[in-house]
Formats: sequence, structure tokens, C-alpha cells
Amino acid sequence: MRLLFTFLCACAVSISGFAQQGKPVFPAPKPEQLAYRKKGAPIPPFVLEKTLGGTLTNTNLKKGKPVMMMIFHPLCDHCNWVIDSLKQNQSLFQNTQLVLVAEDRNKEYMKGFIDKAGLKDNVLFKNIGTERGNLIYYIYTYELLPQVNFYDKNYKLVHSFTGKAPFDSLKMFIQ
Repeated sequence: MRLLFTFLCACAVSISGFAQQGKPVFPAPKPEQLAYRKKGAPIPPFVLEKTLGGTLTNTNLKKGKPVMMMIFHPLCDHCNWVIDSLKQNQSLFQNTQLVLVAEDRNKEYMKGFIDKAGLKDNVLFKNIGTERGNLIYYIYTYELLPQVNFYDKNYKLVHSFTGKAPFDSLKMFIQ
């Protein structure tokens, strides 16, 4: 009985210790990191490991073409809804580069996601993959997924959308 009481007390102390720490999972962003979230900010450096092979970096983007960058999770319903809208309106992407980014820890879901969404042979979705650097940390506003950032032809941030934005809201930024 005494052993059980000691064990339960130890558990209670441990749990209350975790609950009181209140430390954020990530350290607070530095001012220069938050600057990437402001209008007019450049696309931060990144290396996207494309799910279907190869890499894409910020220096490999086609010069003089705007960019639509979407942070998503392969199991997110809102994200799938936006991707379906992109597929239905892909003819609008005459001049806009599409980059779809998931966290590196979601790599195991990516091939299944691409197969299920029917993106494998679609040229619009060639730049889809995961990023293990600081890109998401720098630009994600920690609201709802997906987050869609539009950058102009000079790769400066024009506008950000979060959550289940109606496609008509996004459409005005696609060229």
C-alpha cells in the first residue's frame, strides 16, 4: 500500500511539473524571422525535397514569375479542398509558379497523398514536397492550414491567406 501511495504521489508531482512549465514548443521567433511574414518581405531561403524526385530552392524559381506558395498537411481536409480547387482552375496558372510545402515529418504521407489526389502526372503540381529547414517556421502565421502566400515577380510577399479561403479570393492573385 505504501509503495502504491508513493508511486501515485510521484506521478502527481510529475504531471503538475509538466503542466506548469508552459514553455512553447518552439522558441519565440527573432525579429528578422518575423520580417518574412510582412508584406513586401522576400521569400526566405529554402530547399524543397520534391516528393516525386529532385529538389527546388528559392534560387531555382523561374525569374520574373510570381509564386503561389502553399503550406499544407497531406491529411488536412481544408488543404485537400484548396488543392481540388487548384486542379479545377489550373488553366489560370499561365504565369504563376505553384510551390506546395509540407513539413519534413509528413514525408511518409506524401506519396499516398499525391496518388489519392491524382497529382502525379499533373505538371502544375511538380513542385510538391517537404522542407526540413526554416521556411515554414519563418512564414507560417500559426493560424489555420493551408496557408497560401502570394509573391510577386520579384519574390516579394503580396498577400497571405489561411484556412479554407474561397478560391475566388485566391484567384485574383494568380496570373
